[in-house]
Amino acid sequence: MRHYGKVRNGKLILKDRAKFDSEIEAFEDKEIVIRIREKRDARSMEQNSLWWVWCSILGYELGYLKDEMATILKYKFLQRTKVVNGKEIITLKSTTTLSKDEFNLLLNDVYYWANDTLNIILPRE
Repeated sequence: MRHYGKVRNGKLILKDRAKFDSEIEAFEDKEIVIRIREKRDARSMEQNSLWWVWCSILGYELGYLKDEMATILKYKFLQRTKVVNGKEIITLKSTTTLSKDEFNLLLNDVYYWANDTLNIILPRE
């Protein structure tokens, strides 16, 4: 369950209070966790479209499906190392969690890597 709103004068103002009230009924008599965080400026539709065009182009040129190419690019540019129970674990950050600025950095990295390393010039739009 995800809802959006603002805090004004210390009070939560929901965008769709009726929907919230309706959905919250499913949790009657259950313990719940409420997580509130600041809304991020998520990637734009244009950025998302460009990402998938590039994944298709690179995948075609390198012999991968676009989904496979997306995973390869995430592995190359969004790989993170976490320590869990004293062991290092490699994780891939999801592109869906990136802000517009973070996604723009990813696109720039992919663009220059494709050009410099693979000699593939990707369209900018």
